[in-house]
Amino acid sequence: MDTWSAVCEYLREEIFPQIAPSPYGEVEAIKLAYEKPVYLFFERTKNIMVVGKYFQCESIPPEEARLSAEKEYLNLKLLREQFGMDGDGDKVVAPLGENKELSALLVVELVPGQTLDYYIAKAIYEQQSAELFEKLGYLARFFVKLHQSSKTARTISSDLPQWYLDKLLSSLSERGFDSAEICDIEKYSAQWWNQNSTFVTDREVIVHGDATPTNFLFHDKNVIGIDLERMKWADRCWDLGFIAAELKHHFMWRTGDGWAAEPFIGHFLWEYALYYGDSEFFNTITRKIPLYMSLGLLRITRNLWLDKPYIEHLVAEANQCLKYGLSSLTATVPL
Repeated sequence: MDTWSAVCEYLREEIFPQIAPSPYGEVEAIKLAYEKPVYLFFERTKNIMVVGKYFQCESIPPEEARLSAEKEYLNLKLLREQFGMDGDGDKVVAPLGENKELSALLVVELVPGQTLDYYIAKAIYEQQSAELFEKLGYLARFFVKLHQSSKTARTISSDLPQWYLDKLLSSLSERGFDSAEICDIEKYSAQWWNQNSTFVTDREVIVHGDATPTNFLFHDKNVIGIDLERMKWADRCWDLGFIAAELKHHFMWRTGDGWAAEPFIGHFLWEYALYYGDSEFFNTITRKIPLYMSLGLLRITRNLWLDKPYIEHLVAEANQCLKYGLSSLTATVPL
């Protein structure tokens, strides 16, 4: 049996019965993402549509791909079954099955909506700023629900961001970006790790871990999270700072003006504090946001389609975030 026939058999036997009874007609597929092996699988007679994501490819060893598929499947189940992310409102997409033998295939429900990237583009190119402000408010509410439902008693530490920064800087160095900016990032980040009081004011939560504009769908007033393979226990600002970095990047990349993103970043963080139920919490998260924005900007440099001058600009912006954040900390936190 060829691979496509095996996929069709798996869908008919394991996935489609969860949606509609047999018999089923021909299974068809359309690729949904240019760079990723993500497909819409559909069957016309019962109007069944699901999304399939293959984790295995030439650059990923089979066992690693299988573990990633299983991890995302279990992450989605955990959030839906134990942390309330399965209702009619803000939720994560429902997992329908995973098959390690079919190129590490994960199948999830098809959900309606437009991505945050869609609303960012509308704000930039069509001056539809009100829609982006609105959607960022909904996204803030989504994160409050995710973070507060999973809050632990464990205090935040700097270990994870420190490890991740080292990983990002090593990647840049391997690609030939060995500049004074990187040296400055190492210098300023070292001062961040000494600010223990900045981290221990909050507790670990579950974070999405890959908070990019294409991983959140908006339908009416609700938000649906997808792509949870990088979910982890961490500082809530891991998600918040990465969204802030993405907003900064998209305005810089599309308009050349990163400052144009500032009203949207501020609105997103303020809405998070309001949904959290404590406007004073705004100060708690904004003290750490420059650090996580820096990590988010450096993470964006991994996109191979970005040219070298723009990557250097991202590195410079990441450096400025760390430097600016330190100046704010030293004004309020004893060294």
